[in-house]
Amino acid sequence: MAFRIQKTVALLYDSILQNTKRLCHKTAINARQETKTEYVFDDEVLLSKENQQRCLEKMKASAPIGVQLKGNQNEKSFAAVLIAICTDENGRNPSILYTRRARTLRRHMRQISFPGGIQDENEDFITCALRETEEEVGLCRSRVEIWGTGSLMKPPHTAAIMPVIGSVRNFKESELKLNVDEVEEAFTVPISRLAHPQTLHYTQFKSGYSAPVFIVDDKKIWGITGFLTNAFLNCFLPPEMNYLKNRVKYIRPVKVSGDKK
Repeated sequence: MAFRIQKTVALLYDSILQNTKRLCHKTAINARQETKTEYVFDDEVLLSKENQQRCLEKMKASAPIGVQLKGNQNEKSFAAVLIAICTDENGRNPSILYTRRARTLRRHMRQISFPGGIQDENEDFITCALRETEEEVGLCRSRVEIWGTGSLMKPPHTAAIMPVIGSVRNFKESELKLNVDEVEEAFTVPISRLAHPQTLHYTQFKSGYSAPVFIVDDKKIWGITGFLTNAFLNCFLPPEMNYLKNRVKYIRPVKVSGDKK
């Protein structure tokens, strides 16, 4: 009897050991795959003139995002934001510049945004984006190499927004001088982090649309900035490096008995 029990225990132990080995092997494979995904972004390709041209063509060809409401006074104005692609002293490790709005502002306080603001009279979008960036974070407009503009975004209840794309070489956060009345902090997020599929989440609203949300460490990039970030990355990333496509899904709501129609 004791022999049978020992044999059963031995077989059970062998089974657990084999399952553990298989699980460890699978985990190791997944870890290698995740590591591989982290390092498939080729800076040379991303920052090439060919990719720059392809990105701008895709952004200009994109349909305008958003729907404006008739009669809303805020929607009669225009704004521009700067999507600044920052590189290090070696012209590598591209990242995107963001700001966190000051807590004293009346709207969208402490939310993450691109530098930018409302367009002045007789001012083009590029001039507006560069002026606002200089006023908000102290980045001299001569430091920005403009690539071009994208497609106009028309969110409800606010100004129509034109994204302006540019690059800043040999960027250092220490060169920024924040306007504390408008900006609480400024920081960059590596494109390799933003472009990783595990960074992109989404929020689905009851009104029937899904909004992209990028979560990097303690930073949550959502709202209009999340939309623009997602739209830009899907144009900027070549097909072989784009792991974000179709990641923002729409799930048909399930009606629960007793829900109001």
